[in-house]
Amino acid sequence: MYHAIVRRNLRASFAEVNRGNYAAIVRQFTPEAEHWFSGGHALSGGRHSPEQIQRWYDRLAEVMPDLRFELKKVVAKGWPWDTVAFVEWVDHLTDREGNHYSNQGVHVVRIAWGKITELHIYCDTELLESVLEKLGGQGVGEAVAEPVGDPGPFREARVGR
Repeated sequence: MYHAIVRRNLRASFAEVNRGNYAAIVRQFTPEAEHWFSGGHALSGGRHSPEQIQRWYDRLAEVMPDLRFELKKVVAKGWPWDTVAFVEWVDHLTDREGNHYSNQGVHVVRIAWGKITELHIYCDTELLESVLEKLGGQGVGEAVAEPVGDPGPFREARVGR
């Protein structure tokens, strides 16, 4: 029963993202939560405070205002004080010129007593980087800005290309 509730809550959270209601997502994090996105781009790196997590979601809303997720699988394991969930998804968005893009990936979520303690996001970062560069060329400065928070270990690899 507990895992069914977690899966339902995760589906509801992605529905909020699809509506652009990022405030509902930010409220789900504990004050000491880790929010991490793979790659070396404007959305990558790690955040470790509510303010940084809020800034990251503000950036996401600015860069990808019509971002929508289609969930493929939602799995939850563990106890209420230490639950790990995996959400496999395909996303869809449109750039400022009307071109459509889609990526696929997974969110790995650690939850304690209904609050997110860790969120790690993995996707095709090469595809995402190309979309962000395209958006940057269309005048979306946040798409090519430095990451919010800790840029992570992959930033140097990208700069060195």
